[in-house]
Amino acid sequence: MRLTERDLYRSGLPACWAAAYGVLGPAPALRQAVRHTVGTLNRMPAGYRWATAVALRLFPAAFRAVTRSGPHTAPPGTARRGLARLRGLPGYAELLRALTALALYGALDSGPSRTGLARTGEAVT
Repeated sequence: MRLTERDLYRSGLPACWAAAYGVLGPAPALRQAVRHTVGTLNRMPAGYRWATAVALRLFPAAFRAVTRSGPHTAPPGTARRGLARLRGLPGYAELLRALTALALYGALDSGPSRTGLARTGEAVT
């Protein structure tokens, strides 16, 4: 089983990331974040991919259970609170931390500020 960008978008998690993290708000950054996350997930062993796919499919229901709003339509404050509450649940906490870290790394690695710094000769850290 391979996860696709469509699977991740369908879960609503990228919409929550965009609301919770300003750097993921612009569409190009969010696309790169999703691409990087899916690419990394597809390198994981099959068992982990299956578990992640199930968790992503259940994410809208879990999000709705803690916010009474869907992840695609939640206002930014609700999205942030929903993610915070889900990070308190065993299982989802670890998954959300890992997926969010992958997304942020994906956006960071492809961000325009990175190429701008490299052109000016400054150190990129």
